[in-house]
Amino acid sequence: MRIAIIGAGPGGLYTAALLKRLRPTCEIDVWEANAPDETFGFGVVFSEGALGGIEAADPRLFARLAAACEQWSRIDVHHRGRIVRNGGYRFSAIGRRVLLSMLRTRCTELGVTIRYGTRAPAAALLAGTYDLVVAADGVNSSTREAHPEQFGTERGERGARYLWMGTDRTFTALTFAVSDTEFGSMHAHAYPYAPGLSTFIAEVDDHVWEAAGFTGRGAGTPGGGRADADRIAGFFADVLEGHRLRTNKSRWGRFAVVRNRRWSHGTVALLGDSAHTTHFSIGSGTRLAMEDGLALALAVDEHGAVPEALIAYEAERRPDTESMQRTARISQEWFGELDRYTDLGLEAFNAHLITRSGRLTQDDLPSWSPDRVELIRDRFAHADSRPRGTAAR
Repeated sequence: MRIAIIGAGPGGLYTAALLKRLRPTCEIDVWEANAPDETFGFGVVFSEGALGGIEAADPRLFARLAAACEQWSRIDVHHRGRIVRNGGYRFSAIGRRVLLSMLRTRCTELGVTIRYGTRAPAAALLAGTYDLVVAADGVNSSTREAHPEQFGTERGERGARYLWMGTDRTFTALTFAVSDTEFGSMHAHAYPYAPGLSTFIAEVDDHVWEAAGFTGRGAGTPGGGRADADRIAGFFADVLEGHRLRTNKSRWGRFAVVRNRRWSHGTVALLGDSAHTTHFSIGSGTRLAMEDGLALALAVDEHGAVPEALIAYEAERRPDTESMQRTARISQEWFGELDRYTDLGLEAFNAHLITRSGRLTQDDLPSWSPDRVELIRDRFAHADSRPRGTAAR
């Protein structure tokens, strides 16, 4: 089997590694237009269940990942100078660059070919010489946009503007913070992902954004300087405790809503943000992309024939991702009406925030059951027992 993967983000690389583990004789080629160290963002969050899936599928990768992750067990809510600490959670996070480096190393160990700095041929062309083409090319997927009718694509933007940044302020929990400015309320999401480093995402409604006079050019654009990032740091000075905000391709944007009625067209499959998006107030798109990759790899190994594998892949993942999207929409709408809750007392505000989506935690996908973890572990253990050079089935 020959497999082409478009995009060397975490979802694409993880999919490549798992497919190569399950089917060592497969030829797997990954295309990535950017250089290996060129990426956006800061930290990636994993729930306990997501890490359990990685451990079952690739213990070696899991051991490296777990050793590098920051972990916490609280959700902290900052509101008007006071803090509520909500315990009983288990989350981990890792720097996006570190995660990509680990996945790149794992792919190299397994014999996956990665072509950095090389734009992939069109999926339709790849499909002529590859048995399976995986489009892991992100929210702006050129593969998906080339065939919107075939995939049944629905795309739009909604909600407040946000700016994705980092900081050397060490948060010790997933943190939600509200800043009552002279222009109106702003809010932020923050979490640790490495020693001395945290992700910091600010969201600002349109009327507040305009009244505050943000530049709109983004903190990382030429000529834009650090004006917007520094202003946000000032609004959240009490939460940041005087620390500055960092930028990395940080630009103001709105959350892109992506849905597809079909996740495959012929032998081309969508994966991760190319197939679906969920608002960051609920969960990590990277985590969902990697869980897609696990489901796709298992489906290919079980069914062999690509058409049947793609049907099984979508049947496995679509219910969970659609549930997550519904929950994310409710969460995003709650933050869009934040002013309704800011005058509540601290405990009432905290209760509304924690229960905003109808779930009690951010991990809205079902936890990995012991039976499912054992099934995944058995599948990969069987793959590892095959001598190199033998058929995968």
